[in-house]
Amino acid sequence: MSLKRRLLGALLTVVLCLGLLAPIPVSAADLYFTSINDNLQPLTADTMPVWSGGTLYVPYSVFDSNSTGVKLGLECSYERTSNTVTLYNLRKMLVFNLNTGTTRNELTGETYSAKAIMRNGRPYLPLYLVCDFFGLTYSYNTISQGYLVRIKSSAVVLSDEMFIDAAGDFINRRLREYHQSLNPTPDPGSGGSNTGTTVTPTPVPDDDEDESSATVRTYLAFRCEDAAGTAAVLDSLSEGTYMLFLLTPQVMEEDPGLVRRILGSGHSIGILAQGDSLAQTRTLLEQGNDILDQQLHQRTTIACVPDGHRAALEAEGWVCWKETLALNPSDTVGANTFASNTMRRLNGRTYRTYLTLPANENTARVLSSLLRQLESNDFVVSVPTETHL
Repeated sequence: MSLKRRLLGALLTVVLCLGLLAPIPVSAADLYFTSINDNLQPLTADTMPVWSGGTLYVPYSVFDSNSTGVKLGLECSYERTSNTVTLYNLRKMLVFNLNTGTTRNELTGETYSAKAIMRNGRPYLPLYLVCDFFGLTYSYNTISQGYLVRIKSSAVVLSDEMFIDAAGDFINRRLREYHQSLNPTPDPGSGGSNTGTTVTPTPVPDDDEDESSATVRTYLAFRCEDAAGTAAVLDSLSEGTYMLFLLTPQVMEEDPGLVRRILGSGHSIGILAQGDSLAQTRTLLEQGNDILDQQLHQRTTIACVPDGHRAALEAEGWVCWKETLALNPSDTVGANTFASNTMRRLNGRTYRTYLTLPANENTARVLSSLLRQLESNDFVVSVPTETHL
């Protein structure tokens, strides 16, 4: 019997035993479970990923085998006095400096635009960069209990599909423990198996949680069918402004550096798949994710698809872009005129607004004026992610 079959059998035995516990009702909340290879971590603030600026971040401690019990082929340390996180092995060293906001390959001197952030007094690292740097992979899957992020080395045994199927009851147990830690009940006579200190996890923060009821949450996306036009739009965006870039598989394949730049700048990526049939659209989506996986070890569930294909694809787990208004600035229109005309077209909107623009030179020219007028008219441009669309 192969090693994979023996390990799968052992895991199935464990989850079948856990299945004797009554299942609990769960909802598709913004809860993120983390698995290191085939080891599902407890659902606590020490392991809960977060989204920020369209990028998925994880606590630095998920790369620390002393915390997770799983070795990924690297060591990790956090130096509080210098506020730096260092990840290293025998061949590579990556240092995140939270004071200066810099990320550096200490052996070559190369720097990266992606940086660490602080959440609840704990450093969080951009998952895609760490995985890409050290040759790891990761996946992001929607499950009935929320979302599952798996960080994987070459030692991983189970595929995502096999792991999710085998560990379903174990995930429910982790969720039960999470709810109990949020709402502990006195039980002095309990002889249960839960030991140690209960950590109260912090839910995934919503970047828009302070939004006033008088504002209109607004999302902007760019249809990227041309690499040069997409680069022009990126050049026009100021730091701290994050958008959604919907790329065709062709653009992804032709310019991998552009894809890295988009994600490294904190933006979100979706797949632009306009097939003539549902089957063709599915094929384009698969191609897009295969390219992302090959280039960055990353996948996305955001898609821009024909209206007639939306329902079927959303049922399959895709997060489809919901367009309120398609904008297409011409060569002759002035930036301020275009922005004013757009605001008139948006007059009366009171909830969410989804604006789509082509990624080209004209959009790059008018974009700053449009963003200023949106802000002055209480249209709050929000970060588009797979959980906030």
